[in-house]
Amino acid sequence: MNQIILILKYKLITFFKISSSFTFESLFKNLGSFIVYGAFALGSFVFAQRVIGYLLVNMRLGDFLLHEFISMILFIFFISINVGNIIVSYSTLFKSEEVAYLLTKPIFPTKIFVIKFLDNFFYSSSTLLLILFAVLAGYSVYFDLSLLEFISLIGLNFFPFMFSAASLGVIILMIILKLAERFGVKKILYTIVGGYLTIVFLFFNISSPVDLVNEVFKHYPNVNEYFGNLIPPEMKFLPNYWLSRSLYWISKGEINESIKFFAIQCGVSVFLFSLAVYLGHKWYQKSWFVSLKLRSKMRKMRELDGTKSILTKSFFLSPFNDSLIKKDFLLFIREPSQIVHFIVLMVLIFVFMFSISGVALIAGSNVYLQSIIYLILFIFNALLISTLSLRFVFPLISLEGLASWKIRSAPVGLSKYIRAKLLPFFLIILFISELLAFFTSRDFSINLIFVNILVNFFITTSLVALNFGMGGLFSVYREKNPIRIASSQGASLTFLLCMIYMLFVLIFLFIPVSNYFYSLMINKIESYSYFTSPVIVIILISIVITGLFYQVGYTSLKKDF
Repeated sequence: MNQIILILKYKLITFFKISSSFTFESLFKNLGSFIVYGAFALGSFVFAQRVIGYLLVNMRLGDFLLHEFISMILFIFFISINVGNIIVSYSTLFKSEEVAYLLTKPIFPTKIFVIKFLDNFFYSSSTLLLILFAVLAGYSVYFDLSLLEFISLIGLNFFPFMFSAASLGVIILMIILKLAERFGVKKILYTIVGGYLTIVFLFFNISSPVDLVNEVFKHYPNVNEYFGNLIPPEMKFLPNYWLSRSLYWISKGEINESIKFFAIQCGVSVFLFSLAVYLGHKWYQKSWFVSLKLRSKMRKMRELDGTKSILTKSFFLSPFNDSLIKKDFLLFIREPSQIVHFIVLMVLIFVFMFSISGVALIAGSNVYLQSIIYLILFIFNALLISTLSLRFVFPLISLEGLASWKIRSAPVGLSKYIRAKLLPFFLIILFISELLAFFTSRDFSINLIFVNILVNFFITTSLVALNFGMGGLFSVYREKNPIRIASSQGASLTFLLCMIYMLFVLIFLFIPVSNYFYSLMINKIESYSYFTSPVIVIILISIVITGLFYQVGYTSLKKDF
């Protein structure tokens, strides 16, 4: 235990020494971070209150349905944290230079495992904790919860919920490495991805939101009753159910009903963490050597399967663009976590696209509900694009690494280099964005498809440029792991800026979308006129953001190189 405390002590000292170096640039970044984080937390607080009030008062959704929808969101939240920790923990626990250094010292491997696991959890979850704190504060104020109830929800419910997801992620990672040595990495990864797809499919198949709404509204206006008989028995064994039930009962003032769910959540969290530590004690050191062996084997397989022969093939591009695209492609595929993360994100996107079919039918002829559902799908689309941009565009500049001086020594202009490096990522993300725009609008109307495609083009352009510029401003050339770069403080700040931008777009679209659905219901005529002015404003703001952050990225590259 003394060794763990000592290592944590010096990690904190190192962090504060690096963070406290005083320059005008660092002061500007810290002040900007404080303003953005504070504004986002305040916005999340107000947004949570307004959304809950709107759903319960205007939409008369009822407390039971509200908390069932929260349960579904929490399920996705749990899966996201779980999968994210599998990917990030692989880099933190098995590819970190710090781990390689610590393993040469007289420190028991289990202690290294615990330190790096906690380091990974708090490093990657700090922004989530901030968002969670602000949203839960808004929830608590709306339902008039006491300070003690609020602290209990955070400390004894939400934190154990997230910690359980992280611990389970590390457990799955250890099992993957244990089985990969015998059965091969590809077979195990395919099995894991298939397992997650099956779990998500079964969850939404068993607890269909459409069926749930229809069943509850059969009892309208008595929608505030507790319809526990509608909850499938299988759902009662999931952490998101325990969390949503505790929220439901505590909002009703039934604290005694919530305590048992608090106890279950904390008990499962302690059990999963203990199991993760036990597996770390048994397997970590051996798994670390296995990971070296697997990386070496995969490197040889890439050489044998002709991956590097791509360097000799021509793609009908200029020599500069051709070589740069090949280099980025090889950098991408040589990192297994890159491929796994990309596959996971694509799977989530395709699950989302094919699971929203018929969701527009929930609203019926209710104008406000139609508007809310459409805008929720719209903002979720933008959130997915923001995630892709953060994950694959933000680290672009940093990944050039310490060899980035070669760019400046090459007889190529910096603008040409940026365009060649950024364009392939932009085109891929734009294609996914427009695909999502079509699928999220097709059940509403033809006009909305065209509006959505147009707006999404400018949103995607802005988000890519914003992540590129901020990636240059917060570049970390010594970090080789793109996932760690995309989880840094600069990345968190970038994500919050993206959220603020998306909220701005949402505000401008709310009134025209509502007017459009109202007009469609009354006159049965579709018209673009409601969208003209708001879309023009969104386009102009998006152009300004694109130009500004492209220039920020350009200036950062020019200064650093």
